[in-house]
Amino acid sequence: MRYTLADANDARDFEFADRIRHNKGLVEQRLARHGARVHDVVEETDYAYRVTFTYDGDLKALTDLVEDVPGAEVLSLGHSLEIIKDLGDAETVSEQYDLDGFQGTHAIGHVRMATESDVDISGAHPYWAYPFNDVAVVHNGQLTNYFQWKRRLERSGHRFQSECDSRSSPSTSRRR
Repeated sequence: MRYTLADANDARDFEFADRIRHNKGLVEQRLARHGARVHDVVEETDYAYRVTFTYDGDLKALTDLVEDVPGAEVLSLGHSLEIIKDLGDAETVSEQYDLDGFQGTHAIGHVRMATESDVDISGAHPYWAYPFNDVAVVHNGQLTNYFQWKRRLERSGHRFQSECDSRSSPSTSRRR
């Protein structure tokens, strides 16, 4: 699982490091409390993490618990897909996340910032297709009626984590 607890644009106030450390602890507690056996936690930036764990339960429910931690966003989850999103040029992001040492059969470098939301990590493609393991979504274009559908879905209990037209979908359905 790759997740973030902040965004590269977030202000680095005096409490930033303490807040991140506290929220990272909450994520790890929730994983352990719900039966995940954590094998490794890699801090890739001061706000982005890669966690390797074994878990036999419902990954959707586990994701919901993680994302209920303040500032937490799961970027990807599964065995064969890892989504790395950050701000910066390709060389900077590659160095931050040690992509020279990355092993796999495919890699896609992609940038599409949202046309309908803030320029931040949560508004940038690709998106993990919550709650499906190892599935990502990218689209080229603009969904022009997504505000109408978003309002309708929110009234029925769905929750959204971004103002982006692609991220505003029922795949992020959860009750608060």
